[in-house]
Amino acid sequence: MRKLKAALAFIRDQEWVNEPQWEDEDEKAWTAFLGTPTGKRISLILLNLTLRQNSNAVMKEGAKLAEACGYAKGFRGCVAVLESLATQKLNSAISGYGDGSDEPVAD
Repeated sequence: MRKLKAALAFIRDQEWVNEPQWEDEDEKAWTAFLGTPTGKRISLILLNLTLRQNSNAVMKEGAKLAEACGYAKGFRGCVAVLESLATQKLNSAISGYGDGSDEPVAD
């Protein structure tokens, strides 16, 4: 019952906002940022955090395994959204990544 009350409280406090349109100039600016040294560092940090969440999740047992895997998948999904907003792949800091011959790190 406590979990249900917590879930209802969480849902009640969440309000939808009008999602802004992602324009071509936004994509170009985001892609340009990811090409900077700071953008490449962020890319590697996000990649490492994704890998850390994945490895942490598979170490869990029982009910904690499902919860940790769900969190890891959601985290990977969030990184994938950030990646999809750029022309260049977010994990471009990895040499050879995004050249079309490999699988995406975050899909």
